[in-house]
Amino acid sequence: MKTRCGSQSMQRGAVLVVGLIMLLLLTVIGMASIRSAGLQESMAGNMRDRNLAFQAAEAGLRIAEKTLSAAGTVNFDGSVNGYWPDLNVQPQTGSIPLTRPLTWDEATWEAKSVKITANTLKEVADQPRFVIEEINVPITATNVGGAIDSESLDKMTDANFYRVTSRGVGGTKDSEIILQSTFIR
Repeated sequence: MKTRCGSQSMQRGAVLVVGLIMLLLLTVIGMASIRSAGLQESMAGNMRDRNLAFQAAEAGLRIAEKTLSAAGTVNFDGSVNGYWPDLNVQPQTGSIPLTRPLTWDEATWEAKSVKITANTLKEVADQPRFVIEEINVPITATNVGGAIDSESLDKMTDANFYRVTSRGVGGTKDSEIILQSTFIR
């Protein structure tokens, strides 16, 4: 009987140690689950923010293209921000030479682009902005793939090409999407 009593006293301590180890394992698993859920929520929020920025940039492209197709009154002499002439073809006018920015940071977009009317898009940190660049391409038989006879060349006219660049931001200014399209008028 004495041996039985001694083995019971030894087992009581082992149960406590095994119980504490199991509790520690459950705590580690619970903390990993909480961390994973937080990471997934953060990724979903970032994806939503990026999607808002993409939609804002797409809206800026469409509004700029609508502006180009609606009226021929857009002046591309460099006097209005956001409407840049083809600097390779047109002579520079005035005492200030026309130069496009080399880098487009937030301050440059603020100063050198056209901003969409306030409150056009909801849930974005800033309304989309766009820049339209005029690109003159002379029409020849070689760049349109047409006939090379003189009668066909006489009927061709120069086309007006425009490169439209739009910048959209999402729910925060941290997400930014820039899209470009080419428009022919």
